[in-house]
Amino acid sequence: MGDMMIYFPMDLRISALTSKVEAIQGELVVIQSYIAHRPEAALSIDRRNNISTDIHNRTSIDNATNQGRLVPKMTSDMSNTPYHREEISAATYAALTRHQFNLESLGERLQRIENTTAAMKDKWRSGDEEMRDFTGTWFNKRKEEMDTCFPTSPSSQHY
Repeated sequence: MGDMMIYFPMDLRISALTSKVEAIQGELVVIQSYIAHRPEAALSIDRRNNISTDIHNRTSIDNATNQGRLVPKMTSDMSNTPYHREEISAATYAALTRHQFNLESLGERLQRIENTTAAMKDKWRSGDEEMRDFTGTWFNKRKEEMDTCFPTSPSSQHY
């Protein structure tokens, strides 16, 4: 009763989880490509921000920064993408870094799930062996005889 059974309604094989991580990484590359090649990304600050000479409509630096116009440029260090060393805004760089961190965290979570699944399989296997030993003792049979009576087959494996 001390062990609690946890139900995961998804495919927990490492190959399935790896393919999901790779799909997310592919989506991240598409997002990076879109951000780097959108038309407004190449425009200069001056062309995007026409500061009025009218004293009543003057744009403050804070407003322009909040609208994403005066964001300092940074150089991408995403060496595993085609846009390595391209200039991107600090906001974009922060978003990419956050997404990369989330992917790494997801990879760690997937590994923990795989480890838990392997431990659960070991417990099932151990439980099956104990049950065969108990049944054999109950019916006064040796382990080899019980394996003959109740063979383990791939179809009877849990998970």
